[in-house]
Amino acid sequence: MNIDRSTPRIKKNLLINARTLKYMNSLNAKVFIIWLLCSFYGGHEIQAQSFDEYRHRVQSNFENYKDEQQRAFKEYRDRINAEFAEYMRQAWPKYKSNPAKPVPDCPEPPKPVIKDPDAAPTKDPIPFDEVTPAPEPVKPPQPVVPLPKPESQPVKPNKPVFAFTFYGAKCEMPLESRHRFTLSGIDENKVADGWMILSSDEYLPVVAQCLDYRNKLHLCDWGYVRFVEQMTTAFFSHDRLNEARLMQMYILTQSGYKVRIARVGSKLVLLLSSKDTIYQYPYLDIRGIHYYLVDASLGQTSLYVFNREFPKEQDFSLRISKQPVLPLNMSGPRRLQSKHDKELTAEVSVNKNLIAFYNDYPLSDHWDIYSTASLSERAKEQLYPVLRKSVAGKNAPTAANMLLHFVQTAFKYATDDEQFGTERPLFADETLFYPYSDCEDRAILYSILVRELLGLDVVLLHYPGHVATAVCFDTDDVYGDYLQIGGKRYIVCDPTYINADIGQAMPQYKQTAANVIKTK
Repeated sequence: MNIDRSTPRIKKNLLINARTLKYMNSLNAKVFIIWLLCSFYGGHEIQAQSFDEYRHRVQSNFENYKDEQQRAFKEYRDRINAEFAEYMRQAWPKYKSNPAKPVPDCPEPPKPVIKDPDAAPTKDPIPFDEVTPAPEPVKPPQPVVPLPKPESQPVKPNKPVFAFTFYGAKCEMPLESRHRFTLSGIDENKVADGWMILSSDEYLPVVAQCLDYRNKLHLCDWGYVRFVEQMTTAFFSHDRLNEARLMQMYILTQSGYKVRIARVGSKLVLLLSSKDTIYQYPYLDIRGIHYYLVDASLGQTSLYVFNREFPKEQDFSLRISKQPVLPLNMSGPRRLQSKHDKELTAEVSVNKNLIAFYNDYPLSDHWDIYSTASLSERAKEQLYPVLRKSVAGKNAPTAANMLLHFVQTAFKYATDDEQFGTERPLFADETLFYPYSDCEDRAILYSILVRELLGLDVVLLHYPGHVATAVCFDTDDVYGDYLQIGGKRYIVCDPTYINADIGQAMPQYKQTAANVIKTK
């Protein structure tokens, strides 16, 4: 009988818990667990008081717990920043930077090779030296400790804010004139004093707002570095760059990045740690770790470096997992038409703000960076429906052949030296924007189209002076030149071998070993 009488009470408690769960869904997991325990053991007490009174008391307990958490976070943050400043006061060791790695000269044929229409197709194995695996996706670093969330409400007109423009995006920061501190010098003690100013609670909303923009604008690591650099430089102006660079270091370290600061003459400079090869930026090699000087104009020089780890710091990466979200400033339409399939014609405009962002992007020889970056959503909206319609109903080899002919013939060819005066691989949106493209640009674009439109595995083939692709089809009966990689057959597809079908390798590279670069 007692069990029967308790059943309505259990149902009532479950109903209350369900309603409360909906109310409390914004709290973190630890707080929610504590609430469950309170709810379980306080079931009898609920019977004696109204739910609103009980909810108010539990919410009050939660707020007290959250306040305790925030105090603990603040104590931890204050402690590590104070310890960091004390290390900063010690003498900085002297290092000599290595000169920037120049972009390698890449001899390319002055004109694309046109396939001999009388050449018989072949089915030859293509040699290769090594296989570079596709890197795992890079997750952005996390802040050292939880930060206060930036205000979700629009900024009131009478509230002092600092606004600046980031590749067309107007951004507002909780900065006022009182935040413009002054460094009386750049010796160890003066820099440490500036660090303690930045470590106060006054600048926490600035870090939180920067991280919020990183999420909203889908900024990769380098994009976030540029965002912080442009914001601080605009805030302090060009006559106070040392203060700007120290604030950059503070924001980046609090955001979880592995960054160092150094002194060169009367200037402070930042050094960023990266495992990616970056051209045109001088760097330090400290115990096998490359630190790149953000100021590429310095060249080879001697520096006094503050080389101290910050908790949970992470290398920054050049890889782009999502295209940055930038305001649209569209170029004029460009007509792209395959000379093999006349119906495969598209008009494409490109966001010039994105092109400006890529124009400032560091150059690297990691070809997968450009392939995995994909195309912008705006470009896909214009190009992909046309391509999907053209290959609809075709088997994979036929569809891959149509896309290959499109990339071979819809774009005009020129070497990077002819177009830019230096070697420069292009992101796919840049290939749609600039009037000319070369072998690696076409290989990068083709790899994206095959991977995203056909769902096929594709690799890049890097030869001395040339880049092509190879595609793994689901069937083994595709005829042509191939590579056997890890038990799978990849058919050569060369976007610069004009009029060549899939399976036809450029003759001068058939006996040259390629470096195989996997993409994701």
